[in-house]
Amino acid sequence: MAILIRGGRIFTNDAVATEFERGDILLAGDRIVAIGADLSAEASRHPDVQVLDASRSIVLPGFIDAHMHSNEGFEMGRYDNLPLELWLAEVYPPFGAPTLSWREHYLRAMLVGIVSIRSGVTTLQDDVINMAFTPDAVDATATAYRDLGLKGWITASMWDEGFLQSLPPFTSDLVDADLRKRLDALKTPGRAEQIELFHHLRTLWHGRDGMRIILGPCGPQRCSPELLEDVGELSKSLDLPIHCHVLETKTQAVTGQTKYGMTLPAFLDKVGCMTHRLTMNHAIWLTDADMDMMGSVGASTTHNPLANLKLGSGVSPIRKLKSAGVNVALGCDGVASADSADIFQAIKVAAGLHKIGSHDFHTWVSAHEVYEMATRAAARSSLMQDEVGSLEIGKKADVILLDRYDWGFLPLHDVRNQIAFSVNSEAVKTVIADGRVVMADRRLVRVDETALREEISEAAERFRRDCCPSMSVGAATVRPALEAMHFKATGMGVPAGHLPLRLPPAYAKAAQYPLD
Repeated sequence: MAILIRGGRIFTNDAVATEFERGDILLAGDRIVAIGADLSAEASRHPDVQVLDASRSIVLPGFIDAHMHSNEGFEMGRYDNLPLELWLAEVYPPFGAPTLSWREHYLRAMLVGIVSIRSGVTTLQDDVINMAFTPDAVDATATAYRDLGLKGWITASMWDEGFLQSLPPFTSDLVDADLRKRLDALKTPGRAEQIELFHHLRTLWHGRDGMRIILGPCGPQRCSPELLEDVGELSKSLDLPIHCHVLETKTQAVTGQTKYGMTLPAFLDKVGCMTHRLTMNHAIWLTDADMDMMGSVGASTTHNPLANLKLGSGVSPIRKLKSAGVNVALGCDGVASADSADIFQAIKVAAGLHKIGSHDFHTWVSAHEVYEMATRAAARSSLMQDEVGSLEIGKKADVILLDRYDWGFLPLHDVRNQIAFSVNSEAVKTVIADGRVVMADRRLVRVDETALREEISEAAERFRRDCCPSMSVGAATVRPALEAMHFKATGMGVPAGHLPLRLPPAYAKAAQYPLD
C-alpha cells in the first residue's frame, strides 16, 4: 500500500536542509517516491493509497539509535555509583550469570524496542552481548524487532580473551591464587567457532525483514589479535561495519599501554580494523594522534552521554573528534547503564553536556549537531547513509510525525533546538518504518502492547527475583580486586587534557601496588 503524508511541516534533513512549510510525502513499498508541495496527482496513480493528515504535525526522518544493548532489558535502575569495570562484573558476572530461554531474550528485546519506537526510533543498532554464544539471543532479538516493525542492525558479539587477560596485566597480582585459578578456568568458544556463529546468524537474518547482522568484537583488549584480524578481513570482504567498544574508561587506556605498549586505536590499526568501516563506541580517552588516525581513515564513533555520565567514564571530546574528521553518531547505550532507550533523553543530555568545560562558546556542541548525530551520522556509522537518516526520494520510508502543537513547540522557533530542549518523546505520535505504520497516535499497531506489558512485567520480575541475587554473588568474588585495579589505573598518568583522579584515603592500600 502507498501512503500519502499530506500537509505537514516537513524537515527533510537532506544535505541542504530542505524544508516545506506545508508539504506532502508519498511512500510506496519501503521507499520515498516523491516529496513536494502537493502530491495528490502522483498519489492518484497508485490504486490503493492510505492518506495520513499531517496538517498538525512536524514530519521528520526516523531517529537512529547508534548504540544499544537490549540484552540488559531487565536491569534498568538496578545500579548506581559504579565505574564501568565494577559495573560490568554486576551485569556480566564471571560466575552466576543466568541462562535465559529464547522467549526471555525476546521479551527483553521487545521492551527495548517498544520504548525505542515510542521515542521515534525507526532503526536500532543493537550490540547484543551474547554471553552464551548460542544463536538464541540474536535470533530472539531479531524476531522481536521484526514483529514490532523496527529495523535492527544487530552485532554478532565476539571475544576470546580471558577475564584477567582483558584487564591491565597488574590485575592478576591483585587476585589470590584460588580465584585466579577459577577465573582462568572460564572458557569461551575459540575464534573459529565464533566466526562460524557469525556466519550462521548472517544466514538466518541478514537482509531479511529489515535486519542486518554486523561484526561486534566486544573490545580490542577482550579479543586476540588473530580474532581481530579475522574480523578485519570479514569486514573488508563483506563490506560490513565493525562496532567495537574502545577507550570508554581510563582503565582501558591503561590496558592498551600496559598490554600492547600502544593505544587501543593504534592496536586496532595494527590488526587491520582501523578503516572507514570501524565504529568505536564511546572513544573518550583518546590521544590527539588517535583522533587524527581515526579521521584520516573516515572512522566513526558513537557518543553515549547517558551511560558515560552514569558510570563516571568521562566526556567524549566531540569537538576535537569532529575537527579531526571523525563521524560522530549518538546512542543511548544499554539500558543497565543509560537506564533508558528513549533517544530524546540522549539528545537532551548531549546537547547540554558540551557547553561546560570551556568558556569558548564557539566550540560548544549545538542541538543541530546532536540532531545530525541521531540521524545522518548514525546512519553513516553503519554504512547506511544512502538508505536512511533523511527524507529523500529513493531512501527508505522511515518517517515520524510529531505533534506540531505540543506545549514545547509553542511557538515553533527551531524544531531541532526544541527537540533537544523543550519537548519529550510524548510529542512523537506516528512512526513509519520501511513504509509501514508501526505506531499511530501513540498506539503500537503491529503487536498487542497491553498483553506484552503483562508478560514482560512477569518475566522481568522473575529475573529480578531469581537471577539478580546469584549475579551479585558472582560479582562480589572479584569486586575487591577490581576496586584496587580501578584506583591503581586511574591514579596513573593520563593523556594530555585529562587530570588524574585523587585516590580516596579508604583505598590507599590499593595504591601500594607499584606498576613495575
